[in-house]
Amino acid sequence: MARGRHASTGTTGFYRDLGIMVLGILLVGAVVFLILYLLVDDDPPEALTTTTTTEGSSSTTSDGETSTTVAVTSTTAAQSTTTTVPVRPPSEVTVAVLNSVGLPGAAGAMTSVLAEAGYQTQQAADYEPLQDPSRIWYREGFSAEANVMLQFLPDAMVEPLPDDELKPGADVVMVLGSDYEG
Repeated sequence: MARGRHASTGTTGFYRDLGIMVLGILLVGAVVFLILYLLVDDDPPEALTTTTTTEGSSSTTSDGETSTTVAVTSTTAAQSTTTTVPVRPPSEVTVAVLNSVGLPGAAGAMTSVLAEAGYQTQQAADYEPLQDPSRIWYREGFSAEANVMLQFLPDAMVEPLPDDELKPGADVVMVLGSDYEG
């Protein structure tokens, strides 16, 4: 049988080409992995560091006085801050408890618990609409105290007070919601 012009006389060329192709694929994969590895930064941000460079120069003016100029360059790295907010004692926090779940006496019972814990309390009342889950609303400056009150209502959401007209004089408003079991 006659062979064409491009027919191979052996299989050596095929295996050589296959080997080069496999090595090329492995090389490209390694380069891609290395690039991805270098792009991902697992280190947490460093504390605030500042580098200051000061350069000074002086010159003499025509009337014999010397003037000095200073250039200051500052570089600041990523900053991570933690702020500690002091929590007022219960005797300095006024709390109002509202019942949105419709469970008779629930707001009054929670008001008694808070009074025994030392909080200043307002008259318990009902609230509509039903809250799901319970809420602990706070006036500006009382978020830390509202978060402490999660000990009395653990599943509640802590949020800023949505309406300043709600329970005037209360620093924190606790709304018993559908998750409240008494």
